[in-house]
Amino acid sequence: MVLLSEVKVYAHRGASGYALENTWNAFFKACELGVGIELDVQITKDGVVVVYHDGNLRRLTGLNAGIETLAYEEVKELRIGRKWLRSFHHHQMPLAYEVFQWAKRKRIPLNVELKESFAKNPKGPQILAAMLEGMEDVHLSSFNPKLLSEMKMLMPSTEMALIIKKNVQLSRLKEMDWVDSIHLHKRFLAKSDWKDICKLNKKVRLYGVLGSESLIDRLDPQTVGIITNYPDRVKRKIASTLIG
Repeated sequence: MVLLSEVKVYAHRGASGYALENTWNAFFKACELGVGIELDVQITKDGVVVVYHDGNLRRLTGLNAGIETLAYEEVKELRIGRKWLRSFHHHQMPLAYEVFQWAKRKRIPLNVELKESFAKNPKGPQILAAMLEGMEDVHLSSFNPKLLSEMKMLMPSTEMALIIKKNVQLSRLKEMDWVDSIHLHKRFLAKSDWKDICKLNKKVRLYGVLGSESLIDRLDPQTVGIITNYPDRVKRKIASTLIG
């Protein structure tokens, strides 16, 4: 069994159970809770890296456009929020570099997820690698193995984590020697693929965890992290298990 005291908790898109995802409010809340932060990075048409999840801006800005098709001057004027919650309308999309530097000062571990806009920008990987130079306790994650391969060449000492989809071909994973760890949804633990994933001898982080699950009591040795919208709940669950 894994030592629960060594499992790191990461706030998914910041503490997004308590504040709007990928905003400074979500990051400040995660810092207050004393956990790492998982965040999503996109790159604009003119090479500016911002923190935002969706490739299309429509869900949180109302603008039906791909983020990689716009220059930063256009993106920075947008306000992020949800139409039915007026208090969220004042958010501005954070610049990734400012979040990185803030996290560095606060010594907050980061899980930086690269979105598909980086695969569409030839200079994207180099720009991000330069921004992360000198950062400690940072690992990169993506659904795109080719993108992770490019980042590994630029940042050989940085951990690369592949986020697994439902239809993953585990035989292909064995050939990806640049993949250091695997991120997967908690539901994978109930699937037959889980045993094969464990045999890969790669570190694992689970996401989709709410904090009440009994699986936290019986994590496998490969599990080194939990990514959650509710990091305080997960921390309490881990603490109660250790005490028990």
